[in-house]
Amino acid sequence: MLVLLSGCYASHQHAGDGGTTTCDPATRPTCVTRAAPCDPLQLAAPLCDALAWRCPEGAREHVAPWPDDRCLPLEGDADIVHEAPIAIPLDDRCAWLLPALEHDGAPRAHVRVDVARTCDALALPASLEPVITTPDGADLVGAQAAVDGRVLVRGWAFDPDAGFGVRALGVGLARREGERFVVPDWLFDPDTEDFGDAAIVFEDHLYAYGCPGPPEWLEEDCFVARAPLDAVDDRDAWQVLGERGWGEGAPRRVFGSGPHRGPVVRDPRGPGLLHVYAIGFGERLEIQRADRPEGPWSAPRPLIDCELPEGDPEAYCAGPGIHVELFDPLRPDALVVSYSIGTLAPDGPERRARDPRAYHARVVRASRP
Repeated sequence: MLVLLSGCYASHQHAGDGGTTTCDPATRPTCVTRAAPCDPLQLAAPLCDALAWRCPEGAREHVAPWPDDRCLPLEGDADIVHEAPIAIPLDDRCAWLLPALEHDGAPRAHVRVDVARTCDALALPASLEPVITTPDGADLVGAQAAVDGRVLVRGWAFDPDAGFGVRALGVGLARREGERFVVPDWLFDPDTEDFGDAAIVFEDHLYAYGCPGPPEWLEEDCFVARAPLDAVDDRDAWQVLGERGWGEGAPRRVFGSGPHRGPVVRDPRGPGLLHVYAIGFGERLEIQRADRPEGPWSAPRPLIDCELPEGDPEAYCAGPGIHVELFDPLRPDALVVSYSIGTLAPDGPERRARDPRAYHARVVRASRP
């Protein structure tokens, strides 16, 4: 007699009595997997094999990727972390790039740490050398997003005659060379185009967003350009979304955002994209959603109020991040986000020196609206 068994060994023959049994539902594990090191965890169906459950190849039993609801990255190691981290995949691991911090009283830029399972496991790496190299003349470098094995980078030079004392040099894509990321040349001219606020790979194109200002009610108009993935280093291959389509007509606004960084990521709980930002000198993060990079984007909704220093009415939050690498599929309505804290107070440096913890970048869990 021929017996067919199917469905992940859903039933098994007992040698002793000829009956059938299944794996015990009470011991069924929750299995998770990642498509890539910095991608979100996704649920994977467990397999019932020889009367015992197991996770499929490439998956493991669920462990909360980030049990903390609030973290000050590198607290106790760095004096202060000025800017929120961005996640970058490095071979088979996910790392955080910390754009600006102070250690032993000295400023450091673009320090890399491996993402730990808990906040208190984060620690300064052995080397504090910056991992991003730019064309000559960049005094400040902003790492905006990691896309397709590269890092979207914006550069500035100190200039006392420019607004806020810095002058934009351009936007480029840093390529990985060993343990470093190198910007061979600036791709976008900041005087005529600015696509350095966010970037995402969608289908077979790289999309880059720019919000050049000037702001209206502290929210900047943002535009989007795209290029085929095999031609991102060719400026002529980039097309700006215009009023009549790609490369046609005046640039068309896709959404509003705050200054310098407003990340766009894939929604970790399903199809679509998310955009998170803080308006200029604002006190909270906003979130909106779209099916495609060019939109249409939903109206923004409040995501979370920023934790700002008490007694400093000039404090604000800025430069947020969305950490899909810390997404927990068992908490699908929660997002882990980060933001930096600044102040317009004339005595801002003194305030930071007195209470650096109050101005430390935050990584927090937020409930989706």
